[in-house]
Amino acid sequence: MAVQKKDHKKASAAKETTATKEASGAENKKDAVPKDTAKSVAKKEPSKAQKPSVSDRAGSVSKYLRGVQNELKKVHWPTRKEVITYTGVVLASVAVVAVVIWVLDSLLSLGVSAIIS
Repeated sequence: MAVQKKDHKKASAAKETTATKEASGAENKKDAVPKDTAKSVAKKEPSKAQKPSVSDRAGSVSKYLRGVQNELKKVHWPTRKEVITYTGVVLASVAVVAVVIWVLDSLLSLGVSAIIS
């Protein structure tokens, strides 16, 4: 008898929930999409086993190369004078850093040799 009351309560609760959804206009989006549509979408996807044909590869390669060419047109290419200036700045910076490291290394070696002897 108690089992029948529980089943009756569950059934009435389910009816109330359905009635509430219908009254408010809120439907589950999964219910709104027909099952046939979901299956047809899954069928339209290409399988991983299919390889692109040679003409597809050639088309994609030429498309890639056109893209590379377009990007290279957008690049700011430095003039000869700019290249010489930038090269001089880099060489001067390297020389300064080398001198700083040499001075620090010499000082540390003198300190270590003084401690050892």
